[in-house]
Amino acid sequence: MRSFGTATVAVLLWLAVALAIDRWLLAPYCATCASALALELKVRLPAAELTYPPVSILVLIVIPMLVLALFLVPWRYLRSASAWREAFVHWCQPWFWLLVAVVLAVAGESLYVAVKDQLPKALTAVADKFSLTATLSVLKDYKPLSLTASLSGILGLALGACLFLAKGVKDVLKLPGT
Repeated sequence: MRSFGTATVAVLLWLAVALAIDRWLLAPYCATCASALALELKVRLPAAELTYPPVSILVLIVIPMLVLALFLVPWRYLRSASAWREAFVHWCQPWFWLLVAVVLAVAGESLYVAVKDQLPKALTAVADKFSLTATLSVLKDYKPLSLTASLSGILGLALGACLFLAKGVKDVLKLPGT
């Protein structure tokens, strides 16, 4: 459990560092790079609304995956096909579990929408007080993708995030305590 907490802290720290890099380094020197493809998250709770401002996908996902690729290169066995195959499989794991997190969120929301009319009104009222909106923007003006989920989608995303942390981050980096 300790290594799961370490993976969680590492991801949360990266979210903060990615925001800082995007705002203070990338945006002033390459505004087009910063706004080329950005992700914004909004979480609405009954008592508050949390917003993670738009951050470049370049900083949020591409740079960490390139660093991970360099970390996973089998430097001692550069000519070994099996070492390269294992490194590639480890590199693909975070992508796969990130995709699983999104699919679980969409599946949870789809299931909720399908059975919403059969659920008690009190339950749907509570579920509708919670929402998560993920918006992908291109060059700040064009927003080709915006996904909104209620409580069931948030629960699916939370399950997917746990799997991403346990299988996609912790296992790949072989953090202590495994």
